[in-house]
Amino acid sequence: MSHSVLKLWRSASARNRPRAPRGRNLRLRLEQLEDRLVPSTFNAATVSDLIADIKAANKAGGANTINLTAPTTAPYILAAVDNTTDGATGLPVIAAKDNLIIVGNGDTIARSTATGTPAFRLFDVASRASLTLQNLTVQGGLAFGSGVSAEGGAIDNQGTLDLNGVTVQNNVAQGQFVPGQRGGQPASGGGIYSGGSLTLEVNTKVQNNQALGGAGGSGANGGDGVGGGIEVGGGVLFGVSDGSSITISGTTLCDNLAQGGAGGSGGNGGNALGGGVYVASGTACINHTSISGNQAVGGAAGNLGSAGQGIGGGIYVASLATAGGVDTDITGNSASTSNDDVFGVFTSC
Repeated sequence: MSHSVLKLWRSASARNRPRAPRGRNLRLRLEQLEDRLVPSTFNAATVSDLIADIKAANKAGGANTINLTAPTTAPYILAAVDNTTDGATGLPVIAAKDNLIIVGNGDTIARSTATGTPAFRLFDVASRASLTLQNLTVQGGLAFGSGVSAEGGAIDNQGTLDLNGVTVQNNVAQGQFVPGQRGGQPASGGGIYSGGSLTLEVNTKVQNNQALGGAGGSGANGGDGVGGGIEVGGGVLFGVSDGSSITISGTTLCDNLAQGGAGGSGGNGGNALGGGVYVASGTACINHTSISGNQAVGGAAGNLGSAGQGIGGGIYVASLATAGGVDTDITGNSASTSNDDVFGVFTSC
């Protein structure tokens, strides 16, 4: 090959050779995958572990599980208020978008009975949050005050709550007397107050809980006590039910008390509605369940006043609520005024 032909061939080859990208650094580019929440599992051996794990689950969001690993002889005793978001509560609020399961393994979460322990409920479930409790006892909660502070002695639920093999016992929701307001404050849901979705199943028990209306001051009425065991729904807005619901199956609700507060001098006693369950609004479907030994007792009259009414010892169904069930035994309840077992319409569902 002549020198001139070789020169032309080399020049053409150089023009056709692939060129490297400009710039000093050549970086690989990765496509971003969609965000995904990975389920987390935590083990809690102490109260401080449990509090930290709930906070971590709230931060992570999505599906999370906490296993209680302490022996059943060493219950989780809460002695301090964690937050006052919806009234004093001993554990962190279960936050929106947290889908939390707590596996109790037969253990107990309880408010301390030591002298000087402040009043607080145990759990608070926020709107758009989900809490499932399994094989656990929750007891000794005290929701005290006015408004939301006196709702749900053990649990205040505004999201989705599922109890599976859980015992809710010896909890109290209690209204207080507020100076300047004169009247005693109402109390709702001695064991559980639910303004969201509530499911009780598989040998769950709600027993020995109390909703106690506050006493009235001079010339004032006592507060109402409603839903000794459970209150469902916060009422109605412009005549429309708030959409709350409860589904109960294979459960026992027994020996709960709704008690109206005593009237002050010249005042009337508060009313008591639904010793076992008060369905304020929404729907209730109660199957294969026993509701017995519950009481609705009106508050004592003040001087020259009238005693409060006690209605629906077992279950009270308000006018805009619907309730029913099959194979449910509602017997042996008592009310100081009327309807020992059922007030309102209870059909099938």
